[in-house]
Parts: sequence; structure tokens; C-alpha cells
Amino acid sequence: MSHIANPSKYTRRYHPRHPLAQYAVNQIDTLKLCSQDIVKAMGYPLKHTIPACERLRHVLSNKHLGLDGSYIDKHFTADEFLTKLFMVLEIPYTPFSEDIAKIKYDLAHGSQSLPSYSLQAKIAFEFDGANWLARSSASRLAYIRLPDDFAELEEAERHLIVKESICEHYQRYEGGLPFDGMIKGYELMTEQNNKVINSLKYSLPKSSSV
Repeated sequence: MSHIANPSKYTRRYHPRHPLAQYAVNQIDTLKLCSQDIVKAMGYPLKHTIPACERLRHVLSNKHLGLDGSYIDKHFTADEFLTKLFMVLEIPYTPFSEDIAKIKYDLAHGSQSLPSYSLQAKIAFEFDGANWLARSSASRLAYIRLPDDFAELEEAERHLIVKESICEHYQRYEGGLPFDGMIKGYELMTEQNNKVINSLKYSLPKSSSV
């Protein structure tokens, strides 16, 4: 498998940490596909292009290919995402099924068997006329990093961290987001065994429901 020493404009955003991810990145370069074209071919709706591209970047830079549930959306499970991606990149899935099964086995028998959590703000941007890079940069501001041991904490501790994280994010960005971004609310998603098992919506901090 050849390694791309000097990433092209098609691959510079990816930092593969798994041989299969490197294979996919090489294929992206061969086919000269930009991330927007890939996620469109995968079936993501146009309005979801930016977060879909972020998920693509994450999966191809993640040592578990995203199978640890470290990036979640409502369109594809971790398995479905890889299957669709392989189809678009013209990579046969079957020859690599054992590699994928091994990743799943290692995750299931290690600490990664715990649920995975993703917290993000729901932001409405006015993107008229903005280029893709500017949109992508702005959209990243919606994602809120949780502690690495978040899944190991008690429910009360998790709730407190989510509440504090939402307050900090709101205080930092409300009224100061690019493209007249307006925060509408927050959502905590939980995934286990490559399936979204729970989704909690939170109101803005000024609401007593947070």
C-alpha cells in the first residue's frame, strides 16, 4: 500500500492512523474526489454537507475508523458509514471485512465497549455567499469536547458536566458567532454497538430546563 508523502488538495485534510484508512485516502487521491463530492454520493442531504465532511475527516483520521462511535449523526451508523464510503470509493468491502471485524472485536473487549457520547450546539448560520472552508470552520464551533472519561462517570456527574459545558459554550459564543450564527439549543447523543441509543435535547442555559 503506497503512502501519500505529499498530500494533494484532495487528501490534505486526512491523517490516516489505520492501514485501511490509508488505503481509502489513496483511493480518494486516485479518483480525485473532494469531500463534498464523497458525502453527496454517499447520500447525505445538501444541508448536512459540512458536518458530513467533518465526519468523513474524523473517520479517516481515527485509528478505529469511527467504529468506536466517536462521531455520530442521524444518517448512518458507524458500519453503514463505512459501507457507503467503500461503495463511493470503489473499494470492495468483503476483502476487508476481517480487518473491520478485528477492530470491532478489540473495541468490544476493551474499555471502548462503553457508550460513546457527542455533545453539540444546534446553530443556525446565515451562510449566503460564504465559501466552503469558511462554512466548515464556523460549523466546528458547534461541537463541544467532553472529558475522555465521560462514559465512565455516574449519571449525575455526566449531567453536571453537560450543564457546565453548555453554559460555557453559550457564554463564549452567543452573540459572537460568525455568519450571524444563532444558537437554538443543544443535543447530547449516545451510541453503543454502532447504534444511536439515546438523544437528549437541551434548551438554552437561560432556561430552567438545563
